[in-house]
Amino acid sequence: MPVISGPPGTVVPTILGSVMQNDEREKDEAEKLRRQAETLVGRVPAGRDVSTLAAEDMRKVIHELQIHQAELEIQNEELRRTQLELETARDKYADLYNFAPVGYFTFNDSGLILDVNHSGALLLNRERRFLIQKPFAALVSAGDFPKFYLYLNKVFQTDSKESCEINLEKQGVGQIRVRLDSIALHGAEGEAETCRTAVADITELERLKEEVTRTREQVLLNMMEGVCVCDERGVINFANPAFDAMFGYNRRELLGRNITELEDCNYEENSATFPQILNKSLADGNWRGHLRCNKKDGTPLYVKLTTSLVSLFGRKNIIIVWEDITTLKQAEARLRDSEQRFRAIFEGASDLIFLKDFSRQYTHVNPAFEEMFEKNGSSIVGLNYVELFGKEGSEYEADVDMRVLDGETVEEERSRNIGGVTRRFHEIRAPLRDGQGDIVGVFGIARDITERQKIVAGPTKELESYRSKAMRKTMQLALQAAKRDSIILLKGETGAGKDYVAKYIHDHSPRSDGPYFSINCGAVPGELAESELFGHERGSFTGAHSRKRGLLELAEGGTLLLNEIGELPLILQAKLLTFLDTRKFTRVGGEKEISVNARLIAATNRDLEKEVEEGRFRQDLLYRLNVMVIEVPPLRERLDDLPALVEQIGSRLAADLQLSHIPVVDPSRMKAFAEYHWPGNVRELRNVLERSFILGDLPRLGTLLPASEATESDYSLTLKFGEGRTLKDLTDEVTKSLCVEALRRSGGNKKEAAKLLGIARDSLYRHLRNFGIESEERAE
Repeated sequence: MPVISGPPGTVVPTILGSVMQNDEREKDEAEKLRRQAETLVGRVPAGRDVSTLAAEDMRKVIHELQIHQAELEIQNEELRRTQLELETARDKYADLYNFAPVGYFTFNDSGLILDVNHSGALLLNRERRFLIQKPFAALVSAGDFPKFYLYLNKVFQTDSKESCEINLEKQGVGQIRVRLDSIALHGAEGEAETCRTAVADITELERLKEEVTRTREQVLLNMMEGVCVCDERGVINFANPAFDAMFGYNRRELLGRNITELEDCNYEENSATFPQILNKSLADGNWRGHLRCNKKDGTPLYVKLTTSLVSLFGRKNIIIVWEDITTLKQAEARLRDSEQRFRAIFEGASDLIFLKDFSRQYTHVNPAFEEMFEKNGSSIVGLNYVELFGKEGSEYEADVDMRVLDGETVEEERSRNIGGVTRRFHEIRAPLRDGQGDIVGVFGIARDITERQKIVAGPTKELESYRSKAMRKTMQLALQAAKRDSIILLKGETGAGKDYVAKYIHDHSPRSDGPYFSINCGAVPGELAESELFGHERGSFTGAHSRKRGLLELAEGGTLLLNEIGELPLILQAKLLTFLDTRKFTRVGGEKEISVNARLIAATNRDLEKEVEEGRFRQDLLYRLNVMVIEVPPLRERLDDLPALVEQIGSRLAADLQLSHIPVVDPSRMKAFAEYHWPGNVRELRNVLERSFILGDLPRLGTLLPASEATESDYSLTLKFGEGRTLKDLTDEVTKSLCVEALRRSGGNKKEAAKLLGIARDSLYRHLRNFGIESEERAE
């Protein structure tokens, strides 16, 4: 390509002449190119001569010039935008500089103020124009002149930021406390020419610091814990009043003394000595532990120490917080003594003591418990009731344990099989609580009362010992009822033996290893019946000097007989009904409900349906009691049982009267017993035997029946109709009773007896044989 050269003024004509000579047809185009070239005059790159170029080359040159022109315009636009940004940033910087929260000053090395922002002027309550070119030292308080000039020299001699606190004079206010943060500004040759200083008002901050310091001092002085500060050697240079009082010293009496003087060096249980504590605090920054010291009067003082290492005035100091734990140590000592006494009781008691956890496993047993089971305690711990005693009674045992774990205390009598031998225990189980009062297990203590129970309780006759059909039927029902845990209602005449049948049911029930109690509802005054049955709390009424457990509570795990329930007051009938429904009650004067697992047997000689009609008995209670009814026959309907009854009652009377042997009843008198009507039933029989044992001749004795009954001319007989009895059964019972009564009245003379009955003597003999009645033949 030809080189374009020449001054800008000659370039355009040359190009146009050359184009017109080469091609006339390009005249218009050349004119256009000429105008473009004139527009681009002065923009042709150096060394380029456009006069010799053809039109095509001229276009290329013009194109290059256009591109170059566009690039220049872009650069110009960027320069304008950069200039605008710099102007905006300058304005923002000016605002930030002038209205910053701290004042900015520029000094020279002599302290002359070269510049100051708006905040700096406002800080000193002056105008900028009166500060610039003024010495900054004129604003510094006289006492801080030397400090300021030393600081200024240090700033110009170092490259790092330096700080200083001085007092300045604020116009119209007085002195203020400020903080200076300065850094030197270096010129082109690297020399520090000026320094930029930030000045912040810290007057309020200093006041707050002083307030905090005073508050801390007040806190230390008023702390209940003792506080002292000592140096690295242990010399005390501060002590609060609690520290002085703790050791029994007067105010400031301990200052200047070494802390090692307070230590009880003879106490070997200290976790460290004071020199060791100081060294540990200096090395690790803190220490915690227990120590026994001596008070001023020499008495021991147990303390808990907490140390902290601090720096005060450029020196290491140790702050020690003292907590008096003497009372705690004394309590621990008492607890150890109590534990030793408890262990002595636990291991030396003859009663069986045991502990269970929440899973009802044995966790501790005493030596008496081990001896009873002939096992080592380690082999018992971890076992449960079933593993130790077997499955019998385990359901009730689990129920009692769960009630104890719910917060109840259960007292009961239980029989347990240990090594194949049945033993009787009076047992108390109570909740075992931890130090916070939470229940964590079961505490139990049991006393072996097997021998006492043998003396108190006599055996009940088995079913086979009764010969009469009526009594055998009654006892069969009783045996069947004993297998269930439902309520039983016993009906029968007074003295017929309802309490005996109730005891028989208990002895043959799953509760036989539990206690048996009986209460005659008609023999207890109405105002005391509630207390006897449900118990009372202390102070619940006049004379209630202590808490009393009622018979319901005492019968826990066993049976309670409510004899003559028809005579129970109506108000107690309602409370009894509630217990039967919920198995819970409250003592008289109490608020807490008590749960009891006891079986109730009710007995009455009254017609309860008639009592309900006359309003003396609650109908709903009758419905609740009328689950299983057992009729107890009177003695006159079961005279065949007289020999067994006489033997049983006689053995008990002999024991009660402390006789050397059991007297034997004369056979002739036994015949008289069989001929007697017994209106008082078994109770009357016992009274007759007891009177005969006391007044009669031993070893064989005669028995006198009540004269009024022996000469009685009236005769009555009560029959039970229904219950599967046929007409023949009733007729036989009437015939047998009339034969017995006729023989009684005739003194055993069968001829006279037949005459009284209006039948032949052979007929009488036949009846006697059929009914198994024996009588001595008497002379006519």
